[in-house]
Amino acid sequence: MSLNHDTNLAKAEAAWGLPLPGYIKLLAEACDRTNQRAVADRLGMSGGYVSRVLNQRYAGSYEEAEKLIRATFGDERVDCPAFGPMALKTCIRNRRRKHSAQNFMHLQFDATCPGCPNNTDRPHDEED
Repeated sequence: MSLNHDTNLAKAEAAWGLPLPGYIKLLAEACDRTNQRAVADRLGMSGGYVSRVLNQRYAGSYEEAEKLIRATFGDERVDCPAFGPMALKTCIRNRRRKHSAQNFMHLQFDATCPGCPNNTDRPHDEED
């Protein structure tokens, strides 16, 4: 366990126990390198969100939090059916793009993402 109990890593360890889930460790270490506000800005979330996730007091989806944290601070890659290997962050950003297609790449993402196995945003049909 971390010796300095004032660090975000120590707070996360106290809340989550050891071993920490990998994405929580990524989040805590990012907060310790800068601060919770800067990390929240990079995630596109509030400082309260970061604090609640670190302290295991978040009422929302930890699965979604994990995706967001791994995409922002991890080095995970996915195999895109249209473009091959790419950063998970790039995959998520392109499939969640809100504006209309501006170029050929956008058109390819628009055609490929809805049925892509990497797309965790799409509703999944339940099998009987």
